[in-house]
Amino acid sequence: SGQPLKTQPLSEQHFGEGITRWGDQIIGVTWRSGTGYRWRLKDLKPIGQFRYEGEGWGVTMVGDSLALSDGTSTLRFFDPATMTEQRRVQVSLGERPLTMINELETIDGKIWANVWMSDVVVRIDPATGAVDQLVNFAGLRAKAGGLGHDMVLNGIAWDATKKRLFVTGK
Repeated sequence: SGQPLKTQPLSEQHFGEGITRWGDQIIGVTWRSGTGYRWRLKDLKPIGQFRYEGEGWGVTMVGDSLALSDGTSTLRFFDPATMTEQRRVQVSLGERPLTMINELETIDGKIWANVWMSDVVVRIDPATGAVDQLVNFAGLRAKAGGLGHDMVLNGIAWDATKKRLFVTGK
């Protein structure tokens, strides 16, 4: 039906930008407030908050690490239990840094990310930051009926059971 089964609103001072599952928790980041949240997976009950530097544009689990995008060409990796930063990689397309890395999704050990304000989704090697695949979704946006400023890709989800990639927009 498309109707939510459960919801957990954020306060109006925070703009939620991404969530990921870690064990029995959902971890979420906010766009500009540097505040992250933890909810219990089974009922979305809030179970904690944490702070991080900079903006949160997207988040995903890669193995045992949480990867965070902030709109720059840098992906930061954290220990999800403590939110201690472990390492950083610079995302690059060829020899050039690729900025505007937005929503993140891990598929078969690689990070997929949309590039904000473009029709492109990239696949990133989390060890090196190298883009090893680029998918152009310009035709999808045109089919959605709009070329307006906010008609952009904004979400990626992977159905591992049926091997389906979902791409959403604003």
